[in-house]
Amino acid sequence: MINYSDLNLTSFIPEMALVIGILLLIIRDLVRRGGSALSIGWGSMILLVALIFLALNIGARPGDYLFGALVGDGVAVFFKVFFALAVLLSIGIALFTFKKQAEPYILLLSSTLGMFLLAGSRDIVTLVVAIELVSIPSYILATYRRGDSRAAEAGLKYVLYGAVSTGVMLYGLSILYGITGATSIPEMAAHLAGANISAPLYLVAVVFVLAGLGYKIAMVPFHFWCPDVYEGAPTPITAFLSVATKAAGFAALFRMMDIFAAPAEFMGMDARFLFSLAAALTMTFGNLGALHQLNLKRLLAYSSIAHAGYILMGFAAGTNDAYQAVLFYLVVYLFMNLGAFLIVDAAGRFLGGEETSHIKGLGKTSPALALALAVFLFSLVGLPPLAGFIGKFYLFKALIVENMWTLAIIGALNSAVSLIYYVRVIRDMFIYEPEEDAKPIPMSFGLGFLTVVFVVPTLVLGVYWGPLAAWVAAAMG
Repeated sequence: MINYSDLNLTSFIPEMALVIGILLLIIRDLVRRGGSALSIGWGSMILLVALIFLALNIGARPGDYLFGALVGDGVAVFFKVFFALAVLLSIGIALFTFKKQAEPYILLLSSTLGMFLLAGSRDIVTLVVAIELVSIPSYILATYRRGDSRAAEAGLKYVLYGAVSTGVMLYGLSILYGITGATSIPEMAAHLAGANISAPLYLVAVVFVLAGLGYKIAMVPFHFWCPDVYEGAPTPITAFLSVATKAAGFAALFRMMDIFAAPAEFMGMDARFLFSLAAALTMTFGNLGALHQLNLKRLLAYSSIAHAGYILMGFAAGTNDAYQAVLFYLVVYLFMNLGAFLIVDAAGRFLGGEETSHIKGLGKTSPALALALAVFLFSLVGLPPLAGFIGKFYLFKALIVENMWTLAIIGALNSAVSLIYYVRVIRDMFIYEPEEDAKPIPMSFGLGFLTVVFVVPTLVLGVYWGPLAAWVAAAMG
């Protein structure tokens, strides 16, 4: 007999509120008779602000719910707040582009529901369903520009790679289920830690699961979709994919780390070695791939791949401090990366494209936006006194404490390489003269406000990061 007391829906209130909000916005769109869809966008943002409040208060009550399939712990609260904030700011960027289309806002919220479920998943069935709930709206959003051949190509690659990666991940999870006889992640981890298991079979399962999740975070060699999708998708959607869905992949990875921590070893390799190898390859290929990019969205796509490698360094270290560094870096990455895409989106709308040639002389025609973009790019490099420096400092510190000097040196060298292509963009903005017919980007209130929203945390968290670090430490408990 089912014990319905195990439902414990108290911590599930943010998800239920999100579902109700999505339904109300769909009804609002159905009764809307053409015209502006900005009311749907603003309604979505109000809903997300309410979700942040609910997650920090009602959703922060610890315990299991939905028969143990989900957990309400500090990490779940952190990711829910992070996802809501990331989608909130992505919608803020999307308001400039989707003025008459309501579907993108509904799809972004639908993906957010999957992210919320993913944040607290402690069962592989729930985790897979949540990942697909994140992915399917993302596929639609990536191809939203129906008349654009680049968007069609990007969407096809996104869907095909996504389908294959999901199948590979499910096969790996089926092997783990066969080894442990459980679908609960804590039960699987306990079995793997305490039983004599076949190390080769376990590592094969880890490789398959890591391949599936690696696709979500654009980990090498499962990154091929990333540059094309980022270039073909509308820029606000690219911004969303670069932060929110990538963080969703890391949230899934975070929930699986107890399974990956099993002591099984084969031919000198364990799961930790696989993470180290993936981190080194991902950051190296991402930075080398960005060196010759002339399209800003493709450049930021390869940059995003490289930053996935930096974050994977924390998973390779596998300590509590390293996981805190990962959470801290995700918050920092949210502001500096979305900020860069905000300026790229404005350039695409007003300057005719997203090539580096379009922003030549931007420092003279639109100095405030050029300076803001320079701040975001320098922070992505990890230069002090910007937030990106503190984020990388925590990651490298976690590696050094574990004596993982080789990976730390590879990460430092990659940061130096990234300086080349970021500085090239800054050089184009401030050194070159603008074209004779070059026009400034109009600084509307919305664009100015969002620029400040992204610039201020990027600057402040570089000199005053204590409260954020304390919150992250509390989340890890």
